[in-house]
Amino acid sequence: MPDETLGQILGELRLKAGMSLREMGEKVGATAPHIRDVEQGNRQPSEALVEKMAVALGVELDELLRYSTRPPAKQMEALIEQDTEYSLAFRKFVDAVRDKNIPPSKILDISKKLPKNP
Repeated sequence: MPDETLGQILGELRLKAGMSLREMGEKVGATAPHIRDVEQGNRQPSEALVEKMAVALGVELDELLRYSTRPPAKQMEALIEQDTEYSLAFRKFVDAVRDKNIPPSKILDISKKLPKNP
C-alpha cells in the first residue's frame, strides 16, 4: 500500500502544475473548498472526479487510483445488476485473495492477461 494518500498526491501534482485550488476546481467542476477537502483527506472523491483531475493534471487515471481507498462499488453494482452471478464471483475472489494472501501486484498482473472485449 502506498505511503501517500490520494489527497496528498493530488495536492502535490496540482502545486507542481502551478494551479490554485480555485483553478483546479474550475477545470473539474468543483469548488475550491471541495478540492481542499479532498487533498486534506476530509472527503473521498468519486472516481469521476478523480478522472477529471487526472485529465486536468495530465496524468493517467490508473496512476491516481492506486492511491484511492474507495472500492469500485458502483462498477461492481452495475455488473451485479447485469448478472447476479457476479455477486458470488466477487465474494469468492475476495475470499481467495484474503485466504491466499495474494498481493495487489499479482492481481494487476492477472488482470493484464485477461482477454480484451471482442
